[in-house]
Amino acid sequence: MLFKSVLGAAIVALSLSQSAFAETITDDVGRQVDVDLPVKRAVIFNRYSVEFARAIGAIEQVVGTGASTYRDPAYWPEFGPDDVVGQGQSEPNYEAIIAKKPDLVILPRNGVYEEAARQLEPFGIPVLVVTSWDTLKHVENVKLMGKLFGREERAADLAAYYEDYKALLAERLEGVEPVPVYLEEKRPLVTVTPGSGWHDMIEAGGGRNVFGEIVIEDEPAARGNPNAFTIDPEELVARVPSLIVKLEPGAYTTIPQEQYKTTWDGLMAREEIRATPAAEAKNVHVINYYLAGGSSKITGALQIAKWAHPELFKDVDPEEAMRRWIEDFQGLPYQPGMTYQGDF
Repeated sequence: MLFKSVLGAAIVALSLSQSAFAETITDDVGRQVDVDLPVKRAVIFNRYSVEFARAIGAIEQVVGTGASTYRDPAYWPEFGPDDVVGQGQSEPNYEAIIAKKPDLVILPRNGVYEEAARQLEPFGIPVLVVTSWDTLKHVENVKLMGKLFGREERAADLAAYYEDYKALLAERLEGVEPVPVYLEEKRPLVTVTPGSGWHDMIEAGGGRNVFGEIVIEDEPAARGNPNAFTIDPEELVARVPSLIVKLEPGAYTTIPQEQYKTTWDGLMAREEIRATPAAEAKNVHVINYYLAGGSSKITGALQIAKWAHPELFKDVDPEEAMRRWIEDFQGLPYQPGMTYQGDF
């Protein structure tokens, strides 16, 4: 009965809040969604989309997010436990969402947007798919967010930040042979394939993903998905990567050196890692997720370029790009120490 009363109240509130400025938006998966603009109350799942909202000055219009975002309170001082409306993009809490009376719910394309649309349609809450982790759609996503929240000018600043670095990478890498790169997730022998934003990050930085020819639909489901594809040690050795990058899960705050060292020591203790040209050339690194993923992974692409083509990017500091992202667009003090390389 409580749930029904909450839903009823939400329906009434939503009906009273309708404006005359509805616009049909085509989202990331081609769905056409009617949205009242500007959005005053939004529930957003996926950290990257919430970052975009904050970067364009719309964070006060975000009234709910997932626990996976809130889990980093130092990075998200705007949110408290009452703002959590589900575990994340795969586990929304629909009763909690409805109670927030949002004008819009935003999910990425790897979230449960179809289910969410079905659950929320009876209550007049539209669901829009915006995949902010997608490097290839950064500019259009930023501009869309600016339009949704009435923050077009600030969104243009963020798009320019991204486009300037993207142009720098493209200019210096034109005609340059890509360097074979192996990117490893937290778990050993788990990598990325086409369809993952990490794969696009590698390519944007002048790398060639050594597992870039994998067609995930042709692989057994047990091997995983584009963001977490399981490989054999022999496969890695056979693909002779010249650069190895290990993603280190971490928070916005600086990762302790002891944590980095533990990861590094474990990485270099593995026979298949030591058997690669990357290890021979001392080109094996650990990188904080936050640097790798900053602003749709453009900061990660700069770091890949710095390691893959050091002579071409000797004057480029990826951490300076990350500092700009954190301080200028997220409004937080930058904390350095985003990469690690131990002794060989």
